[in-house]
Amino acid sequence: MIEFEEAAFSYGQKAVLRKVNLGLEAGSFTFLVGPSGSGKTTLLRLCYHDLVPTGGTIRHFGRQIRENARNEIADLRRAVGVVHQDCSFIDHLSLVENIALPLQVSGIDLAERADDLRALLDWVDLGNRVDALPSEMSGGERQRAAVARAVILSPAMILADEPTGNVDWDMAMRILSLFIELNRMGKTILIATHDVNLIRAARTRIEARVFAIDGYRVVPVEDAF
Repeated sequence: MIEFEEAAFSYGQKAVLRKVNLGLEAGSFTFLVGPSGSGKTTLLRLCYHDLVPTGGTIRHFGRQIRENARNEIADLRRAVGVVHQDCSFIDHLSLVENIALPLQVSGIDLAERADDLRALLDWVDLGNRVDALPSEMSGGERQRAAVARAVILSPAMILADEPTGNVDWDMAMRILSLFIELNRMGKTILIATHDVNLIRAARTRIEARVFAIDGYRVVPVEDAF
């Protein structure tokens, strides 16, 4: 689905990634680990074309997206859902309005998707919080709302940047279960995390690959997990 071939990225003269070779296959479940500042978020941003490589090639769904091809980029953004680390929401909108934003941006009639939206809210166990404002939501509720927003357009792939970094272990397991269920539905999952216990818990339930960013490159990791 996404293939890095000798890909690199630099912020000016500061190298972040070099000669990355990585393939994310359809239906795979992958963890990306590495210390803070190692480039995990940068790699995720390259995956949904929020950044473009400064070297090498990245192919999305079998093709290399041209830098200013708006239609191609828009198609990619609909095919890839993203759970951002900061879980930002629009403060004056309710939970359900925030989750439904991707539908509105895509020009989809909310009335036509009302049943799907209700089912999605129930799936993340937020059906009784539809009118809550972001300031009224707990950390776990915000994380589950972020997952719901990421999958509202039924993307083929979901990227998550430290999705359990600000919640307790029980909530982390609930969020992990959502990703595992999505993967079993055929979705491709890539999670950037620093939590080795989360990875160990996942690998007792599902086959998952682990890669680390080490010395600007992405390398497979097995022994530690």
